Amino acid sequence: MDLTRVVKIEQSTSTDDWLEIRECFVHSFRHYPLYKYMVPEESKRDEFLRAYLDANYEVTVGSGQGILLAVKIPADDNFASIPDETAATPSKVIGGVVFLPPSSDGCGWAIGSDEPYWQAYEKYGLAKISNTGFERVLRYEAWENENVAQKASRTKIPLWNGLFCAISPQYSSKGLGTTVYKEAIRIMASYWDKNHVAVKTKSTISIAEPVRQEKNGSKPSNQLEQESSFLDKIVRNLFFKNLHIFSLLSHRQLPQPVIVQTKDSKINLKPKLTSAQAKTQSTDTMHMTSAPLVVAISHSDRAAHFHQANGFLPVLRIPFYDEVENITPFYTHVLILDPFRTGKLDEISSGLQAHINEEDIKTSSHAYFNNLMVVQRDPLILQ
Repeated sequence: MDLTRVVKIEQSTSTDDWLEIRECFVHSFRHYPLYKYMVPEESKRDEFLRAYLDANYEVTVGSGQGILLAVKIPADDNFASIPDETAATPSKVIGGVVFLPPSSDGCGWAIGSDEPYWQAYEKYGLAKISNTGFERVLRYEAWENENVAQKASRTKIPLWNGLFCAISPQYSSKGLGTTVYKEAIRIMASYWDKNHVAVKTKSTISIAEPVRQEKNGSKPSNQLEQESSFLDKIVRNLFFKNLHIFSLLSHRQLPQPVIVQTKDSKINLKPKLTSAQAKTQSTDTMHMTSAPLVVAISHSDRAAHFHQANGFLPVLRIPFYDEVENITPFYTHVLILDPFRTGKLDEISSGLQAHINEEDIKTSSHAYFNNLMVVQRDPLILQ
């Protein structure tokens, strides 16, 4: 069966879905470099991962600040056709995505502080399962916050952050990774379009509410509401109809957003707009330039290559050096995707690469090769 024809990716608030997604994560992350470093004792790793993932879920999705996507296929593995959308087809969870939307101030992603996570780690008893693991989690996350999160926030560019993303090893290497990835990005874009643009437009620009049907079925009389669909057209043209070119984005400079012709231009080839249309178009152009980028933080070369193959631009590869234990267990990769074509890849790249100490990199790289671990080939994980 071609699973790419029947797989579904949907937003979920179900605790039952989360428990199944968590188990997919545990099986996928068991041999992932970051978690092998965190919990070197294999006998404790699964239990530690469950508590660690539950703590992260509570801080993000549980608090209403994160989004959970469930990856599902028909429960019957022999299902040979595309499920009927109107029928209640039994399904099973084979993976998931947890991601954070941009912060409310538009600088980086939501929950930029380590404190809520660390409080949750204490609540879920990570130290009781593995004190070594707990201490290593705190050291790594403090390092990542300083070297990635804070730098990203200082760029004042809104960012989505995919915290966890994986498919159960049982279903890896079946072509699902790219399908899931593109649909997850589409959902991110749609979520931002509905929840961020509408709110910002309403609060800062005096234009109409989104189009609604009246109770009697007639259309609203306010013509400005009809014109607010202009943004939707831009989003579709710039994103939804261009998912197939994501694999090319990391190989060329992205075009800048279209700039509206000004009154001072000598030649004006654009049709004359009404004042309401001009106001809406100007607002839409502003929204596209302020649209979020998507960041992926990875700790394995294979996972980073997967991101890059799906259109992400690699902007940073830096060894994590554990100063307490004098080891460098892995490299941290930071990759960026610009789905709305804001043209800010250079800006975010420069911000993330700022103040990198070359001597520290040489020291930690030397430690990495001196302490190189024999890592089992990790399953297809999108992180």
